[in-house]
Amino acid sequence: MQSFSNFKLATLTIRSRAVLIASTVALQAIVMGLGVFFTHQLTSSGVRGRLQESLTSDHSMVVDHYAHELHHVDPKPFARGSSDWSIAQELIESTQLPRGAQLMILDRDGKVLCHTEFSRNPNITRSDYAEQEINLIPGGELWQLGNINPGATLTAETITPAGPAIVSFRYDAQRDIKIVLIQPQAALAAVGARITDGLWTVVLIGGVLVLAIGAAGSFTLVRRYDSVLSRANRALEAEVARRTKSALNIRDGLIFGLAKLADFRDTDTGRHLERICRYSELLAEELKSRFADITPEWIELLRLASSMHDIGKVGVADSILLKPGPLSETERRHMQMHTIIGADTLSAIQRRVGDDPLLDMSIRVALEHHEKFDGSGYPNGLKGAEISLEARIVALADVYDALTSHRVYKAAMSHEEAADIITKGRGTHFDPEVVDAFIRVRHEFERTRLKLSPSIDLRTSPKLAA
Repeated sequence: MQSFSNFKLATLTIRSRAVLIASTVALQAIVMGLGVFFTHQLTSSGVRGRLQESLTSDHSMVVDHYAHELHHVDPKPFARGSSDWSIAQELIESTQLPRGAQLMILDRDGKVLCHTEFSRNPNITRSDYAEQEINLIPGGELWQLGNINPGATLTAETITPAGPAIVSFRYDAQRDIKIVLIQPQAALAAVGARITDGLWTVVLIGGVLVLAIGAAGSFTLVRRYDSVLSRANRALEAEVARRTKSALNIRDGLIFGLAKLADFRDTDTGRHLERICRYSELLAEELKSRFADITPEWIELLRLASSMHDIGKVGVADSILLKPGPLSETERRHMQMHTIIGADTLSAIQRRVGDDPLLDMSIRVALEHHEKFDGSGYPNGLKGAEISLEARIVALADVYDALTSHRVYKAAMSHEEAADIITKGRGTHFDPEVVDAFIRVRHEFERTRLKLSPSIDLRTSPKLAA
């Protein structure tokens, strides 16, 4: 049972540790996830802003570069299909453009003259950008592309059929044309996404590593905490056990001393209780294979409880207790009251200190050790198994010691005589199983009697005299 309890405690400890570590890692993951999410949002916004600034600058450079390259074209308006137009178209097609960007030349009416897509789609020259609305950057002023002719490159935002776009443009007054570069925002977003996705991957890998390190650290800290706590618990348990044992030793010593004090009124030697304790222990050890209740702890309680079997004799007058002759019927009734007095005295102690296994057993022993197996005993006439096992054991031990001990009113019997009387009382006075156990250990009884008796008259032990 104890090992099962320890197993349950260990299982609960392991589960608690796992829950603690999992909770810690989960909390770290949530905090890191929120941090990564907001960082990603801020980073993405920042990256898009920086990309827009960079590409705006690049667009301006492309437009300016193209305007500079047009020095090969005569400073006058040119028509589609002319040699000047061919030079301008070749320059557009050979210009390195940002991803997704389109470079074009518009005439004074906003119609397309040259375009990067002309070779694949000649019909593109029909497109008209004169009324294309733009919002200048950074001011945000709203214009139509055909109505603004800046001498320097400007940048604006616009909406094209393909979606939002960035447009950079300048007006070439000599040739009466407008150089325009359009960059769809989708291409810009794709570049930003590639950058931030790469960053996101790095952050995720880093987050997993941090969580793994955190989990390992948490596990190590929890194990160290468990180790420290376990050592503290062991030290505390040892101290509690020491103090409990000390308290029990004090309790047992006081109880045994009280029982011995009562015993001195009735016997010539204080070793009567020691013999009763040993006789009861011998019988219990012999019976433990037949009764599941008898455990080492139960036997230890019985040794102490048996010493209090006659504690109620403190309430019996000396004139009755020490009378050298037979008792009258009235005196006998008074003598029999010692069982009730003893049980009541111990019950009063129990009410003060609370439930205690030793007091529980001692009350039963004090009250029932003069009951007989056939129901003819006192004080309640209990019969058979109605009498507690401990009382049935102490009953035989008490009778054996009474028979083999000297009293003011009788001489001591020999071991053989006492054993014969006990054997004849099998099933009437005594529990048959207890008597059978006595027969099996009767020689241990005699050795105990010789060891713990003040003196032995060899005439009462013929076998020893021989």
